[in-house]
Amino acid sequence: MKILHTADWHIGKLLEGRSRLEEQRILLRQLAQMAEAEEADVVCVAGDIFDNRHPSAAAEALFYETIKELSKNGERLVVIIGGNHDQPSRLEAVNPLVREHGILIFGSPTSQLPSGTYGSFQIQSLDPGVFSFTKNQERAVFACVPYFSERTLNEVLYQEETDDAKRAGQYSQKAEELFKKRAAWFSPDSINVLMSHVFTLGSAGDGSEQGMMLGNSYLLPANVFPPSAQYIALGHIHRPQKVPGSGGQIRYSGSPLPYRLMETAVAKQCLLAELHPGKKPVVKELFFDNPKPIEKWVCDDYAQALEKCRENQERSCYVYLYIRTDSYIREEQLKELKSYKEDLLEIVPLLSSREEEDTYQDFRQMSFEELFIRYYTEKKGTAPQQEVLETLAGILEKEKEYETDTIEDKGAEQLSGASGD
Repeated sequence: MKILHTADWHIGKLLEGRSRLEEQRILLRQLAQMAEAEEADVVCVAGDIFDNRHPSAAAEALFYETIKELSKNGERLVVIIGGNHDQPSRLEAVNPLVREHGILIFGSPTSQLPSGTYGSFQIQSLDPGVFSFTKNQERAVFACVPYFSERTLNEVLYQEETDDAKRAGQYSQKAEELFKKRAAWFSPDSINVLMSHVFTLGSAGDGSEQGMMLGNSYLLPANVFPPSAQYIALGHIHRPQKVPGSGGQIRYSGSPLPYRLMETAVAKQCLLAELHPGKKPVVKELFFDNPKPIEKWVCDDYAQALEKCRENQERSCYVYLYIRTDSYIREEQLKELKSYKEDLLEIVPLLSSREEEDTYQDFRQMSFEELFIRYYTEKKGTAPQQEVLETLAGILEKEKEYETDTIEDKGAEQLSGASGD
């Protein structure tokens, strides 16, 4: 059985305020072509379908178009789990409509779909998130565990439990218990697949997702995953990788598209895992062709930056432009650069020298407004416009009013308490 593993589509995500929907459409079309070319039997999408819990109509339309194409009119099973960016009930709302296409969507760890016909597959529901089916005379058991918080774990594991000690247990211990419960349906004569959307210890991040939650308590060691699972398809980290210590059986597919500059260091991919009962998976990496890469240009001076923009004005790419200079970049220079290269996301001057008085100025003696102007000018290469400064002044004034009101409210409470009211 061939399983295509992908995750972290983040449909609708912006880059410095710019839509990526067209790029996402191209890459998801590539994914469908890969599924067809490799004759995948199942497509696993391991969470973060959308970038936020209230996606736009265009983002939802792209999602529906993609999963319909992936399903091949019900001949290919498509299994989807929710991630931390997805709204579980909204994600699952289309289950009655997509069932005939062989698509199963699990939004939360408590989700359970009924047994029956899904496309050309006969699905047997075994437990929340767990189901089995037979394809090419091989039985497969899938355990789907969407993203879960500490609160969700307590609700799933200890809904009727009165012992507070169990509820207060470690996140990793609860996660291990949940995985163990779902994996109880695995057997030696079946293909056993676990899907989840979690962080794991030792995995290389790229800044795309914040894993340092609650003092690392949300980071799971590899040994929490059931050894009876032949392949564990994970989502959450955008960099494709094997989880350390897993022998390659626990993997992140990564996102199909880089969503920030830090993600451009590693080629984007999805994974094709060939599985048979009782055997280790054979995994093949399939690479995406990014239609509009994110690049970082470092130029020695303004003239070189201008020439590079001219040379690349027809190339489709996003650019973070860094220019070495002894002075700030003027507004007219910024406009000239952007006249040749529209997709300049940021223009950053790398100042080689500053005025001596600036170098030794004591920041502690500067007002907030002065600090803001200095920071803005250093980052943007130009001084903030008056409209920006007026907006800042308004915010600061409201903050002062709030602080004053808060102090007055506390004072009133203290007086009230002292008077015995």
